[in-house]
Amino acid sequence: MRIRSSEHRVLVADRVEANENEPRRPQPDVVLAPEDARLSRYARAAYDPDDPVARMARSLRLSIAASTRADAMPVRSVAILGVGAPFEASVVAANLAISYAQAATPTVLVDANLGSPAQHALLGLPQTAGLAAVLAGDDDARSLVEPSAVRNLSVLVAGRSGPDAAVLLDGERFHRRAMPLLDSYGMMVVDVGMTHNDPPTLCEAVDAAILIVRRGSTPVEAIRHVADRLGEMRTALVGTLLAT
Repeated sequence: MRIRSSEHRVLVADRVEANENEPRRPQPDVVLAPEDARLSRYARAAYDPDDPVARMARSLRLSIAASTRADAMPVRSVAILGVGAPFEASVVAANLAISYAQAATPTVLVDANLGSPAQHALLGLPQTAGLAAVLAGDDDARSLVEPSAVRNLSVLVAGRSGPDAAVLLDGERFHRRAMPLLDSYGMMVVDVGMTHNDPPTLCEAVDAAILIVRRGSTPVEAIRHVADRLGEMRTALVGTLLAT
């Protein structure tokens, strides 16, 4: 999988364009050993700070840091939406969250892709009760967050959801039941996935969003539609990444 950002001029493939403003690489003591197989091979930032995906994640972190909310406060929550690219969005969300954690920011990664969750597999965690139970009002979010193998990174897995999954992804419900996690963490990364081309209203609750699209298969009209909907929700769009 290759991911390129036309916004930030970063190519994730066999090479990465130089970026003099790239945030500092993580120290060796926060990088997992190659033989540590607790995480998926797609969680590349956890193992190799020079991997193109790791460098892309650090570049994204810089772009998010340069963004502000409408009230001029810093962005502390970001949604990753895959417009026709749900798995790629999950991979970006995992690596971005790892990058924040490696920068010594206590980070929580929330899997809101209830229809096709991936973060439990990417971060090597069991798919137990998670966000679905939190949004349904059955559990408190803080009681279900699990630490990962990456220092400073905790995960709220999607959990098991029923046919009402779309109803659960409501902005007011997410704000009331999931956003209090920011009382304990410095940053929240939300994997929205989004199999369909209409972002859930939970995006109203987060500060900013990043779109992941597929070259040659994601229609431009779909990208514009999602961007317009985010604008209506007053959710800042940080940028768009192209997966090929």
